[in-house]
Amino acid sequence: MTSTRPPSPTRVRKIPAHFGDIMSSQETSLVFPNGFSGLERIVLTANGNLQRIFSAFFNLPIAIEIMKNDLLPASARFEDEPILDDENPAAVLQRFDREVNLRCGQIVVCNAKSHILIRDPEVLDMIANGGVGIGQLFRYLDKLPKFVLHAVGRRNQTWWRKYSLRMTGVECRIRETFPSGMFEDGWLEKANTHVSLVFEPELEEDTVWEFE
Repeated sequence: MTSTRPPSPTRVRKIPAHFGDIMSSQETSLVFPNGFSGLERIVLTANGNLQRIFSAFFNLPIAIEIMKNDLLPASARFEDEPILDDENPAAVLQRFDREVNLRCGQIVVCNAKSHILIRDPEVLDMIANGGVGIGQLFRYLDKLPKFVLHAVGRRNQTWWRKYSLRMTGVECRIRETFPSGMFEDGWLEKANTHVSLVFEPELEEDTVWEFE
């Protein structure tokens, strides 16, 4: 299947990854490009526990602010939706287009945009009728999803990652954006509530590192 999407104006560099998950017996080896601090690398490889990491670092509560949680027709298709390797994948029963902010007080420390596919009717019933939120789904099911880091990047005022979480019947593809300098001493006290997270357009000089 040939993609009709226009080529990205950014420079893309490939990084080999042998990224064993925490339930894997593989050796973990993931070498990041220069320009990411140790704390940033921890965040870029975090598997669903960013609230805990940020709360521990800032020593303050981290709240989730839901910006969007749209239910889409099952027939819709996301632009970044991957083609599955499964020979006979179950039909998509529901799609969700979700966006949340992680806030430390009034300061946004992360913006997360998620595309979520539900293929399991029991999981869909939990969401539709059981009061289980999308954000709590993996924790509620007590399942560890497969985590795959797809790409990372840095711009003048932000840095970001794209990754996916997958378990039987549920797939999430997520892009998270973080403000530059957030781990520097005194950043939280100096951060302006209106510019704590600036969304920057793609530029030709941007470099994206993709894992393969």
